[in-house]
Amino acid sequence: MGNKINININNLFSVNYDSGVTIEEVSKDYRKVTGKPVIGAIYDDQIATFDTKVYESARIDFFDYTTPEGNKIYQSGLKYLTILAAKELWNKEVSFKYSLDKGIYAEVDKKLTEKDILNLKAKMHEIAGYGYKINKCVVKKHDAMKYYDSIGHKEKASNINNIPNSFVELFELNHMYNYFYSEMPPSTKDLNTFNIEKIGSHGFVLMYPRGDFNYKIPKFDYNQKIIDELLSYSNWSNKLDVTNVASLNKIVSNSEIRMFIKMNNIFVNDKLYATAEKISKNKDIKVVLIGGPSSSGKTTTSKKLQTYLKSYGVKPIVFSTDDYFLNKVDSPKNEKGEYDFECLEAIDLKLFNSQMEDLINGKEVVTPTYNFVIGEKEFKNKPIKMDKDSILIIEGLHCLNDALTRKIKRENKFKILVCPFTPLAVDRHNHLSTIDMRLIRRIVRDNRTRGRSVVDTLEEWPKVKDGENIYIFPYEQDVDAVLNTAFSYEIGVLRVYVEPLLYSVPIESEYYEESRRLLGAIRTFFPISSEYIEDDSILREFIGGSIYEK
Repeated sequence: MGNKINININNLFSVNYDSGVTIEEVSKDYRKVTGKPVIGAIYDDQIATFDTKVYESARIDFFDYTTPEGNKIYQSGLKYLTILAAKELWNKEVSFKYSLDKGIYAEVDKKLTEKDILNLKAKMHEIAGYGYKINKCVVKKHDAMKYYDSIGHKEKASNINNIPNSFVELFELNHMYNYFYSEMPPSTKDLNTFNIEKIGSHGFVLMYPRGDFNYKIPKFDYNQKIIDELLSYSNWSNKLDVTNVASLNKIVSNSEIRMFIKMNNIFVNDKLYATAEKISKNKDIKVVLIGGPSSSGKTTTSKKLQTYLKSYGVKPIVFSTDDYFLNKVDSPKNEKGEYDFECLEAIDLKLFNSQMEDLINGKEVVTPTYNFVIGEKEFKNKPIKMDKDSILIIEGLHCLNDALTRKIKRENKFKILVCPFTPLAVDRHNHLSTIDMRLIRRIVRDNRTRGRSVVDTLEEWPKVKDGENIYIFPYEQDVDAVLNTAFSYEIGVLRVYVEPLLYSVPIESEYYEESRRLLGAIRTFFPISSEYIEDDSILREFIGGSIYEK
């Protein structure tokens, strides 16, 4: 018998073990006492693998998917489970393409039926029931590259080649080896909460419990406009053979990035031009409403749309709902007694609707500008009036909600959802989520325009996502157009700005692990200089230098 050590488990109870006990052995007692699933463990203030041996008395905290860290790990584990299930069912490869607001869109090189989807789910539950171990392996970089070359995953070999380390970490599941940009669950045992919905002939959406949905699986609402926009971008990327980080990095290393940026900009701008043309031809449209989640580029999109509409002989007038906030003293408060500037009731709806109605009816109005320093509206603008060629462009958080513009008929409104749906995969099994892309944009902009630290932005981010789930996503079905405001090259540009900010998060911060996760997600992207970014680009809204900045 070895020396005895005492381990405090989740501050719920303590157990004496022999020195050198593995975290996996300790987890069995946690499961037995609590009956809860286990996705990960924190030991010595960091996430630890389950084969870690403990030699001294310590505290170990086990967690499931109802924590931010656990949710990321659970998502990665589910992807691995899906890959294995598709391999065993059909001997086919699953490629994870994009993140949607409710899950991850994936494709299989096989025409799928509804029965195939049922079989895939059944196979995944079967494998979860087996409780296969997921082992972490540290291997030589050269050996990992040879392995991926041998199975035809050239882009993964390239990504590993671009990592400066001599060794890399891979995860082994039932004789398959893969890497993911997070830790992994100890086994498939608890990966049994998920849903899959078929999309198109070869695609499906993998859904999982989400923190921003109270750790429930969100209901999937099929939105054909969003899917069409994603597939349109995907088709463009396929034609140019720029579908993953390795192909983009090749363009950078060949000094061809300037031309690629130009082509990508043309593709994105053409979508906006087409939308402007559609609006200009419909004389019933009096108001264009631009909505979308945080850091989607709503402000720049509204200003660019104004310019494009002018080229069609339309006279647009641009508004932001932010200028119609109630005076701070009149603003509603949440259950904690804090001012709630996210809710619809924070807008002076009476004034907003009255002025919009007056403008549409040809009356002259003086619109407000909100002074955020003193928390009040100021009426210093010149009077404005619409004529027969005028149109209102309004951007803001609540623009997709008809309650904002309740006095305006639906046939007089044109609603646009803008969102940066990530168009570029890291590799066939890893992608940068839309949420992470927006978070990176916001970190850069908050630091540049407000002097806010990364920690400030990360602390606020969960509240931002909660607001989006209440005030944006429920209304995205009833839109007239969807605009993808992401660029295939943008992470390379943003990396130059965000990397030093993420490195600044101290190790004692509760957001240290999150900052390192984001660093890991962007590390395979070659840095790209911003010198080729046009002054009217949506990216300029975040990195600075926009022609639309006051």
